Amino acid sequence: VESLLKTIPGIEIFRVAHDLSTLTRLPAAVRPFSLKPDRYSLVARLRGTGGGRSLALNAHMDTAPVGLPTAWSRPPYSGEYDAITGRLHGRGVMDDKAGVVIALAVLDAFARSKSRLAGDLVCHFVLEDEITGNGTLLCLEAGHRANAAFIIDGTRRDRAIAEHAGQLEFGIEITGRPASVSVSHLGINAAEVASVFALELREHLMAQNRDRPEAWRCFPSPWQCSLQAIHSEGGIFTLPERASLKFFFTFCPPHSVSSVKEMITAFIADFTSRHALPVFPVAAWSGFAAEPVASLLPAELSQLLDTEGVTVGLSTGTSDLRHFAAAGIPCALYGPGGGGNPHRADEWFPVADLEPMTQFYINVARRWCGDRIELK
Repeated sequence: VESLLKTIPGIEIFRVAHDLSTLTRLPAAVRPFSLKPDRYSLVARLRGTGGGRSLALNAHMDTAPVGLPTAWSRPPYSGEYDAITGRLHGRGVMDDKAGVVIALAVLDAFARSKSRLAGDLVCHFVLEDEITGNGTLLCLEAGHRANAAFIIDGTRRDRAIAEHAGQLEFGIEITGRPASVSVSHLGINAAEVASVFALELREHLMAQNRDRPEAWRCFPSPWQCSLQAIHSEGGIFTLPERASLKFFFTFCPPHSVSSVKEMITAFIADFTSRHALPVFPVAAWSGFAAEPVASLLPAELSQLLDTEGVTVGLSTGTSDLRHFAAAGIPCALYGPGGGGNPHRADEWFPVADLEPMTQFYINVARRWCGDRIELK
């Protein structure tokens, strides 16, 4: 991306280091922090003539893992183009290489245009979108802000996102009582208890969908409880004494991270009593956590989306929108367009969507930042 940015005339390019000392002092930074050296996000700024509002476009450079290569019908990093369907295939083509290309194309269009924007156009090309959000957080912390922002990631052409559900990643440690497998009735098998715990917790949390607010009834289950990992291993011929579980939980307002922690803590107490466990299960709250977040776009940006027939709505996922909202910057996710299978095998993107999505953001920048014709 940096090499492509260097081909665009008149822009300023900044490296935003993923510096451990900076991340450590930022309350909103999410662990784990990478210890790899020389990791950085990128910012490109095209300065306006002055007097206009600034706009940020945000896209991420990293991709989800490939998963099982055998699940792919084409090599996952081939970037194979199917001329018959007009689809580009490969890991990250939709999530979010297409978003990166759109942001680059918008920058390039204005850099080479005879007209100049009054306000600055700022493009963030970040690492760790969604999984920590630290790339966007660091860009904003470094002062690369704007009066409004769009994240070009996560939606198709008919939908934008301006509100997210809450997210909570947490672990549970369960202690049983060891015994010989030949007299297992004398012990408590931590692995079996953990399995029951996972199923009962999921049932308890998913039941909250019955009382979800009206706005969230567009989803069958905005409350989600996903078991991400379970581990337990006993000694030879011995019941396992400990088991660990890891969950990812999604919830909708009016609940908060603290209220769902209280809900889970109450469930743990009830489970411990019902199953007569010798030790209270221990919850670890050190994973990802994000409050529900909503952003209100200015009327003129909402009107531009409406003119395109785009519905602005909710998402059960999360994104870096939360960092823009925390910084007081109105923001929405829109683009990069159609496609399929992000985070799954055989990801694809329709190349025909690049031109209209790029033109949309050119129009947004002209409307928001102000467009001035240079007289020569």
